[in-house]
Amino acid sequence: MDRFKIDSHKLIYHPQRVCQWLEGKNIYPIYVEIAPSGACNHRCIFCGLDYIGYKTQYIETNHLKKFLITASNKGIKSIMYAGEGEPLLHKDIINIVNATKDNGIDTAVTTNGVFLTEEFSDKALKSLCWVRISLNAGTKGTYAKIHRTKEEDFDKVINNIKYAAKTRAKNKLATTIGAQILLLPQNYKEIPTLAKILKDIGADYLIVKPYSKHP
Repeated sequence: MDRFKIDSHKLIYHPQRVCQWLEGKNIYPIYVEIAPSGACNHRCIFCGLDYIGYKTQYIETNHLKKFLITASNKGIKSIMYAGEGEPLLHKDIINIVNATKDNGIDTAVTTNGVFLTEEFSDKALKSLCWVRISLNAGTKGTYAKIHRTKEEDFDKVINNIKYAAKTRAKNKLATTIGAQILLLPQNYKEIPTLAKILKDIGADYLIVKPYSKHP
């Protein structure tokens, strides 16, 4: 049973919107993914966006906030912050997440977890339906090779998830905290190890995703 509806299909819950689309009407989407940041602190070996060059550019906060008002009025139901870079690198990400929720839009974040700091959990976790961490190894050595970063980042991410889970419990929040690992030749033996670590620190699930390299 998919308790967290990871593989659910949103369209079946919005037949009226689908009918409007089939009738050729100009409608807003139900769900939107936004990349608040073009930059990233990692250089993962599998990244499909490496060709963009990880440009240090960010969505202007006030412009985005105006869009959120329009999006809410037009019927957008949910927004996930992820996209072309690491979303938590945006200096106003806490403000952005809270503003999204304040506009009545379900809000989520996909992140590599390094900047899932105590401040972020304390101030923004309350506004998130879910947060998903991309964590592609069960040991710090393999993690550093796949994410092409420092080994210390692995411990930092694990501690960040642990703190987020504690914050959720302390404040009785409904936020789902999960992780995903891309199945690679370098990490497949470490999936049970990662699953146990995540269970022990209070995460809700681990998704194992397939990888197909596009030419």
